Amino acid sequence: MKKFIILIIFILFLSLFGCAVSDQILAKKMIGKYSNNENYVTLIGEVVTFNGNSVVIKCKELIDYISYQGECCDYLIFSDEFIELKVGEQIEFSTVPFHFYNGHRLPIVEVKKGKKTLLSFEDGKENLINWVNANFK
Repeated sequence: MKKFIILIIFILFLSLFGCAVSDQILAKKMIGKYSNNENYVTLIGEVVTFNGNSVVIKCKELIDYISYQGECCDYLIFSDEFIELKVGEQIEFSTVPFHFYNGHRLPIVEVKKGKKTLLSFEDGKENLINWVNANFK
């Protein structure tokens, strides 16, 4: 019975340790990808749904970067301030077209409507990197 309890504790310890190491590895990969400006692309798309910082955008160009992704994709806007978007409007946005894990929403670090910039690239990129450091380290 003692061996069984020790085995369970050991397995639990390994699982927790594995999760911590896994998060650090993921954070390092994300920071590497998000720090390089060459990994960002600017796309134009139509807002399909919008809720806070979460938005679904229909963008035909995205298929050129992520072959298995459909025209509609979930994104997360990395802004400290609320950005008002309306369903059906066209926006220009900058993102890194790469999924790190299942369910990962692509980051948006710049948003423009017409000639008006709603989120600057520098601010959005800084917010994204801060988010990775806070959530995955």
